[in-house]
Amino acid sequence: MRPLAVKLEWGRENVLSIKGRFNGTLRVKGNNNRIQIPASTSFRGHIFVQGNNVTVTIGEHCRLAADIVVKGSNQTVTIGEGTTFASVYLLCIEASHIRIGRWCMFSREIEVRTSDAHSLLDRKTGKRLNPAASVTIGDHVWVGVGSIINKGTTIADDCVVGAKSFVNKPFAESGSLIAGVPAKVIKKGVTWHRGRKRKFSPAEMDVWRLPPNDL
Repeated sequence: MRPLAVKLEWGRENVLSIKGRFNGTLRVKGNNNRIQIPASTSFRGHIFVQGNNVTVTIGEHCRLAADIVVKGSNQTVTIGEGTTFASVYLLCIEASHIRIGRWCMFSREIEVRTSDAHSLLDRKTGKRLNPAASVTIGDHVWVGVGSIINKGTTIADDCVVGAKSFVNKPFAESGSLIAGVPAKVIKKGVTWHRGRKRKFSPAEMDVWRLPPNDL
């Protein structure tokens, strides 16, 4: 795996704790930023931070292929332990935050964004109609290929997001299958597992709930 390329373009008091395997680039513009990747985690892609007091924290035992872009100050991006990304783009701007929980599984060509990046305006008043908003994704959430998780979204624990879905509002009930454009609840009372067999026991279905030391 090729070495990490780090570029500190300006700033001071930035703390970059990259202990895991990192194949890609890390660019930081600003002051007092914190980026943490533990030794048990591997990351392939790019991280770009432009701002002050930004924190990017990735948990233990993650396997991530991602581009993470954070522009603004006092923002956080948090990815919980055991989470995997096949190919994900994270955009966190305008004083917002992204939180992704433990043991999530994201497929490829997925976007998670806290902003549309440009302004939609009311012609009469000039008021912006699409302000940025944070995104929170719970533990053990499976996101299907090609989905977009847009600003203001909250997804409860143990949910599934169907392929090519556009999610743009809160979904508060755990165990939901969410799909569509825009996304809606298709089925309740579901869970998921990385394995493939005809039937799983209750213990197997709930293994993700165990403390890390018990797995």
